[in-house]
Amino acid sequence: MALKGLTKSAQETKTTEQKIEEFISGSSKRVKNLEASQQVYRRFTFSLTEEVSNEIDDLLVESRVAKANRSIILKAAIHQLQKLSPEELKDVVLKEVHQHT
Repeated sequence: MALKGLTKSAQETKTTEQKIEEFISGSSKRVKNLEASQQVYRRFTFSLTEEVSNEIDDLLVESRVAKANRSIILKAAIHQLQKLSPEELKDVVLKEVHQHT
């Protein structure tokens, strides 16, 4: 029995090597083309009561969104507040002020 027929031809090897090289060079180009996020994030610190912090965590769990975090919950709340009329916003804020005084 001869094993002569089991070797890859030079053409097959060259084609495979070319495909590998094209893949590598293509991925380098794709990485270069990725834009860095234009969004600039800054860290802010503010105080919350333990209760409010727990409520944010509860909302996070209830949202059932895997990519959500505490910041996303706060952003969602802000976006909902922005939809209110000035009078509705004032009423909501006054209600919170009176609740905590």
